[in-house]
Amino acid sequence: MTYFALDCEASGPMPPLYNLLSIGVTVVRPEGGSHVIGESWYVELKPIFPGFEPEAMAVCGLDPERLLTEGVEPEKAMADLRNWVLERNRPSKRRPVFVGHNAVFDWAHINYYFRHCNMENPFGYKGIDTKSLAMGVLKIPWNDTSKENLEKLLDLPAQDPALIHRADYDARYQALILQRLLDIDLPRR
Repeated sequence: MTYFALDCEASGPMPPLYNLLSIGVTVVRPEGGSHVIGESWYVELKPIFPGFEPEAMAVCGLDPERLLTEGVEPEKAMADLRNWVLERNRPSKRRPVFVGHNAVFDWAHINYYFRHCNMENPFGYKGIDTKSLAMGVLKIPWNDTSKENLEKLLDLPAQDPALIHRADYDARYQALILQRLLDIDLPRR
């Protein structure tokens, strides 16, 4: 099974009122009884909708004016993402697995953009939320599933504050979280 830790940055909380601005994705696959982190992919998209929430723009730090001239057209970005995922999933006969840290936000934007661009979402309608996975594996409450707390609980490297909320960096860090959660040795019942 091939997992794709995906993070996106958007100009607000929901499509199509707001824009998908950047996508980062990192492969996690099983190898030799554990999981390894593989290649990553990143793109910044040209905005197509009018909504820009000031708080969201402050968090992601992306310049909408720059994206209007330098961003990739959404149709090309989504086609490139789809092709990249399917190529890396090729050895598997199973559907690629979408993974997000608060997956409902990321999946909603990704799925909407695939539909908006008249493309099939290669992940389908299912995915793994690492916050929920952490709740079950670590037996912790939802409020303790932040990346900062999981960094301590899973003995992960410290996050770089200068790179947090950059989709490629966050996707790679989320891949680390997934890897640790999947590789925890739990007592058998």
